[in-house]
Amino acid sequence: MIRKHVNNITPGMALGKTIYGDNYAILLKKGIAITQDHILSLKRRGIVCVYVEEEDTADIETPEIVSEKVHTMMTKRVIRTYKKISDSFKDLSMKGSTCESIINSINSEKFKKTFHQNIELKQLNNDISFFIDEIMDREVLAGLNTIKTHDNYTYEHSVDSAIVALLFAKRLRLDRNKLKQIAIGKLLHDIGNIFIDMEILNKREKLSEHENEQIKKHSVFGYELLKDLEHVGFVAAHIAYQHHEWQDGSGYPLGLKGSNTFDFYNVNEICYSDEAKIILPAEIAAIADFYDACVANRPFRPPIPHDIVYELIKNGSETHFNKELVRYFLDLLPKYPVGTEIKIKNGAYEGFTGFVFSLNRDSLNRPVIKILYDNNKKKINPVVIDLSSVGRNITIQCIF
Repeated sequence: MIRKHVNNITPGMALGKTIYGDNYAILLKKGIAITQDHILSLKRRGIVCVYVEEEDTADIETPEIVSEKVHTMMTKRVIRTYKKISDSFKDLSMKGSTCESIINSINSEKFKKTFHQNIELKQLNNDISFFIDEIMDREVLAGLNTIKTHDNYTYEHSVDSAIVALLFAKRLRLDRNKLKQIAIGKLLHDIGNIFIDMEILNKREKLSEHENEQIKKHSVFGYELLKDLEHVGFVAAHIAYQHHEWQDGSGYPLGLKGSNTFDFYNVNEICYSDEAKIILPAEIAAIADFYDACVANRPFRPPIPHDIVYELIKNGSETHFNKELVRYFLDLLPKYPVGTEIKIKNGAYEGFTGFVFSLNRDSLNRPVIKILYDNNKKKINPVVIDLSSVGRNITIQCIF
């Protein structure tokens, strides 16, 4: 299975991953033969790339970090949780409400009682064990991300970034209790978006300064929603609050600074009492959030290529992201995931294109590639090259 730009899809290719529409109803099911009408529909929805199966790449096995069954279950659970909470505020006009009035409504006795009795939220909390179990035997972010539609972006981003954060937290040797705290925090980190005008959230053009300020309030609203819920907890509430805080203090909403340190050997003894610093789970969440948001298709831009995102995270070390955590994160993040379309930048195959065939765990950024097209985009007999050995002088880049 590979990821291709919709402009490079031809009718007859088999869809590699199911695409979901509004309320997570199946839009296009995995395995169907893609038609020209499907391609036009995908473009109208703003979907730039999809996963496909084709004869020349049938031997490329893209690993799944969690099964489609569990991923779908968690996404639907997040959708129902968001909608249940949102329904509690259906009489509150977002356009006419001030930040203060929304916070007052959140903290009113009426709504607090509703939150504590929220069955969907409790069930989401109960289902997290299945989620964590599927991640425990994974070592790297070897595969590619969910194709997110505009309808479901917030929900799919919540699940996918939770997967990234959990795999990262496992790499850092956090215990299961902290994994659960991070999971619930990441699944609900954008819950404050229910108070943001949907026209702003789904706007395709660049946001105005005022609109950006409105978006930034979601962190405060999320914290206010979660801070008093016993089955959510302190850590989850502060992940919602702090996941846009940066190490140099230039983030929001509080302008907190980070320590840029990490004690690998005493990670489960960490105290969260320093109110002037970003808590560790929020630092983990910030990296996971940034990564998944960058590689996702958004209303205002296509996905950013994985190799560029890799460099953005690396370059954001110390200023935006905890520099010690970045070092560990990049150790599990392939610069070129399996199934990624790539182009050769030098040597005898300069300008030729193909896909990442498999990873070398001991040399994560020097994968095995499969070249399929020459520099004139004509199909050639496949050439498989291991960049960690015979192809060690070859450089590549992600096409999109």
